[in-house]
Amino acid sequence: MHKYEIEELPLEYKGKDDKVIFERGLSLYSKGKYRESLPFFHHLNSPNFEVLKYYHLGLTYVQLGELNKGLSFYKKIREIPSDVQGIEYDRIMYGLYLNMGSTMQILAKKKGKSLYREAIECYKLALQINKSDPRVWNNLGNAYIEIDANSEAIKSFEEALKLDSEYSEAHYSISLAYEFSAQYRKALYHLRKALKEKPNNKLILNRIAALEFGTGNFEEAKQFAEKVLALDEENITALKNIILILYNMEKYARAYEYYLKFHRLAPNFSDKEVLGIFRDLEKRIQFSSK
Repeated sequence: MHKYEIEELPLEYKGKDDKVIFERGLSLYSKGKYRESLPFFHHLNSPNFEVLKYYHLGLTYVQLGELNKGLSFYKKIREIPSDVQGIEYDRIMYGLYLNMGSTMQILAKKKGKSLYREAIECYKLALQINKSDPRVWNNLGNAYIEIDANSEAIKSFEEALKLDSEYSEAHYSISLAYEFSAQYRKALYHLRKALKEKPNNKLILNRIAALEFGTGNFEEAKQFAEKVLALDEENITALKNIILILYNMEKYARAYEYYLKFHRLAPNFSDKEVLGIFRDLEKRIQFSSK
């Protein structure tokens, strides 16, 4: 017995065949009636439905936001003897491992990095069943990034891009791994590839601006920061970037114009290193006005 309280089946379903009970639970689940579907999945008793039972209980509890419960049911599938797994086992397990991996990544943000390692194992198990989905390789790479295993992350993203060379999410993800590995030229290459698919994505544009600035390409950085501001004139990240870029280009008056807007929009900004540059900018403007 599970430690979770199980509601009774409606009277009209008591004594019904497991197939009928499962189909009713699946119907409720597909309509978004997750809580109502739970008794139907809980009351499946036939070994032929054991995989489906735990799989759908896991899915349903995850949908309800009860992630730990969902994981506990996912994990029970791995305990099922091979002689009752059925012909759909691989297909179900593939979906299971993907769901377990993504659920563990969500939980890891609250409960600690050790769950990223469990997510990695789930994605690896999924890839043993099917290696041809670039999304799984991308998910695996993102989990590696979270535990600072950037070289392994890069290998995973490369596999995703072998399967789909235009996969913008993988280009963006691998750019992070390269940036964290201080391989800035490669990071920029993949960011530009991601930008082709999403030319007005402010996150990508801001990252390109920051990396171009960090590698000393101030004019390039300025163009990308200006593009973000053309899309969103109050974008805090782009305003900060362009102030720093113009300051380093010694265009202090123009930098100060942006600084006034930035200060109005982000009065509680607290990065000490950047604030030091802002203070110097203020002094230069005050000195030049005397």
